[in-house]
Amino acid sequence: MARIDRTFIGKGEIHLQARDGASPLLPVGNCSELTVSFEEDTKSALDFTSPGGGEANSLTRITAFTGNIKHLDISAANLALALRGASSIIAAGAVTDEQHACVGVENELIPLDFLPDAAQPITVKDTQASTTLVAGTDYEATRIGIRILSGASIGTQGVKVSYTKAAQEVMQALVASGQEFRLVFNGLNEAQSGKPVNITIHRVKFSPAQGLSFIGDDFAEMDTGFNALSDGNIAGEGVSRYMKISMAI
Repeated sequence: MARIDRTFIGKGEIHLQARDGASPLLPVGNCSELTVSFEEDTKSALDFTSPGGGEANSLTRITAFTGNIKHLDISAANLALALRGASSIIAAGAVTDEQHACVGVENELIPLDFLPDAAQPITVKDTQASTTLVAGTDYEATRIGIRILSGASIGTQGVKVSYTKAAQEVMQALVASGQEFRLVFNGLNEAQSGKPVNITIHRVKFSPAQGLSFIGDDFAEMDTGFNALSDGNIAGEGVSRYMKISMAI
């Protein structure tokens, strides 16, 4: 029988769906890696009938089915997976008299509650004196707020800032736990002329990230490890409760 080439180079999109019965199956963006691995526990019965030893029998049980996704798109939703957080989208809009406490010393940074739209004006008032501060004299705008300049006169009650917030996505870390997802890989085998591949892991739970780099010279990568768990809603002889792989031939 002639040998059939089944070499594999995988490409494609990973999709996740929260197992709450109402969420859509959505892509997580560009990923450079999707891997799975297994841990096992082996019990051995040694052969004591001969001096050479060895095993008379062995039993192996799978104790863990784990995996990892390496993200190249560092979105708020993906950060939420890695940091057990929750993400939201904030629409652009006006913010009026947002109050901030400050000391008023030179180079003091006052971050705003939202990322400001740099193309729109910012108005800063001294809360105590009810006077409007002057850009370039009392403060300068930064990417995330304002910085106090030398000689600024700001009272002990801080400042009020009016500005336009930019459209932005926000992630709040460590506010969610135990959320489970269905993972679907909408893939192809590049080594086989792009034939389709569907990998479904029915029930996954993500672990907190062990480390994230927010400053660097290279494109950031983020690993989100997960455990694949048994899905009790799946039944049938020869049907896996963990994972299904379909590949076109």
